[in-house]
Amino acid sequence: MTEIRFHGRGGQGAVVASEILAHAAFREGHWVQSFPFFGVERRGSPVTAYARVEEHPILLRTSIQQPEIVVVLDPGLPRVVPVTEGLREGGLLLLNATHPPASLSLPPRARVALVDANRIALAHRLGSRTMPIVNTVMLGALAKVSGVVGLPALLGAIGENVPVKVPENQEAASEGFAQVALEPGIPGPAPAPQGPAPPVIPEAPVATIPSSTLHTSTWRTLVPSIHLDGCTRCEFCWKFCPDDAIGLDEQGFPHVREAYCKGCGICAEECPPKVIDMVPEVA
Repeated sequence: MTEIRFHGRGGQGAVVASEILAHAAFREGHWVQSFPFFGVERRGSPVTAYARVEEHPILLRTSIQQPEIVVVLDPGLPRVVPVTEGLREGGLLLLNATHPPASLSLPPRARVALVDANRIALAHRLGSRTMPIVNTVMLGALAKVSGVVGLPALLGAIGENVPVKVPENQEAASEGFAQVALEPGIPGPAPAPQGPAPPVIPEAPVATIPSSTLHTSTWRTLVPSIHLDGCTRCEFCWKFCPDDAIGLDEQGFPHVREAYCKGCGICAEECPPKVIDMVPEVA
C-alpha cells in the first residue's frame, strides 16, 4: 500500500489534489482512499489531506501517520508545520520550491524532489499572484517521481474532476511532470534555532491560543518585496495594510514586519509606482 500525505493551505487545492490522485489511480484499476483533515477552516491556514493506493481492498479508516510520500504545496509551510513528521525511512518528500529549506530534517535514505509549482501555475493563470493554485502541477510532478500513477490517467482524472480551466490544468500537470527534479543529496540536520521559534499551528482547534501568540503571518504564501530605489514614500502601503505589517523608517521608507504580514498583497495592489512585488515565502 502506498500512503500519501498532502500539506497545503486553504485555497491551494490540497484536498482536491488527493481526490484527483485517487480518481487517477482508480482509472488504472487500483483500490483507493482520499480524505481531508481541516484545522482552522480559513483561506491560507494549513490543511492536510490523505490518499491511499493499493492493489487490494483497503480496510483502514485512519489518518496517515507514517506516509511513504509527503507532498507540500506551499514553500513556506515547513517553517510552521512539521511536514516530514512520520515520513518513512526511504520515503519521498515532494516540495513546491526551488531549493530545499535549510532546516529540513529527513529520515535515512529519504529522497527530496523539487518543482517550481508557483511559477508554472501562474504561467497557466491558475489562481492569483497572492494564491497560486498549484495542485495539478504538484500531481504531475508526483506522477513523475513516484510512479504511483501514470500521466495519462492523471490527465484524464483532471478532465473529469476539475470544474474550470481544464486544458490549463492539464498543461500545468504536464509541465510539472517535465520539470520536477530529484535532489542529488539530502540536507544535513537542522541548525540551532536563532531567536524565538515561530508559532506552529496544530492539527486541532486553536481557539484557546491568543492572537498575540498565533500571528496570521503563519498563513501567508507570498511576502512583499519593496524596491526602495523607486519608492516615492507616498505611504500608501502603510495606510492600506490591514495588519500593521508595514513600518516606516526615519526617512519615511517602508519596511515589512514579517511577524505580522499574512501576504494578502494589498500593499502591492495599492502601491502607485508599483515597486512592491509579492515573492514566494521560503522556509
